[in-house]
Amino acid sequence: MNKSVLALVCSLMAYLGITLPAMAAIPYISASTGIGMLNDSRIGSIVARSYDTATPFTGAFGIENGPIRLEAEAGQRKNSVTSSPAAISMRTVMANGYLDLGLPFSQVKPFAVAGCGLATIDEHNGRVVAGDTVLAWQVGAGAGYALNPLVNIDLQYRYFEATTPQLAGYRYSMGGHNLLLGLRFDL
Repeated sequence: MNKSVLALVCSLMAYLGITLPAMAAIPYISASTGIGMLNDSRIGSIVARSYDTATPFTGAFGIENGPIRLEAEAGQRKNSVTSSPAAISMRTVMANGYLDLGLPFSQVKPFAVAGCGLATIDEHNGRVVAGDTVLAWQVGAGAGYALNPLVNIDLQYRYFEATTPQLAGYRYSMGGHNLLLGLRFDL
C-alpha cells in the first residue's frame, strides 16, 4: 500500500506542476518546527528499536495559486534511540502539494497536504555508523491563521514514512507523526 500511496501522491504533484504555471501565482517562504515522534522500527514483526521525541525543522519555498500551493521543502531531525547512545538523524527533501479550504470572510484557512521526496537517514553512535537514502511520503492536515495579508501562522499534523532504509545490514520500518507550528510569508 505504501508504494501505491507514494505513486498516487507523486502523480498528483506532477499533474499540478504542469497545470499551475498557466495561472497567476504568489511565491512564499515558510519555516516550521515542532514535535516529531517516530514509530518503533521493526524488522519484520519484531520491534527492533524505540525512539525518543525529536524537534524537526523544515524550510520551504512555494507558489500559491488560489486554493492550491506547491512547494519544495527541506527538513532535518534527530531522534535518540531509547535506552541507547545511538541516534537516527534524517534529512528530507520533499515536494508538497496543499489544498487550502478557505472559509468565506475568515482569517482561518484549513488545508490538506501531501508530499513525496527523498529521506537520507543516518545512524549515529558518536559518529555515522550507517546511512541510506530512500523514497519518502507524507500526508497531513492543518490550518493557517492570517496575521495580515502577507503573513500566516500554520499549525499542522503530518504522518511521514520512509521506504525501509537499510542501516547496518538490516531493513527497518521508518515512519512517524509530526506536529508542526510555522510561519509563512508571501513574497
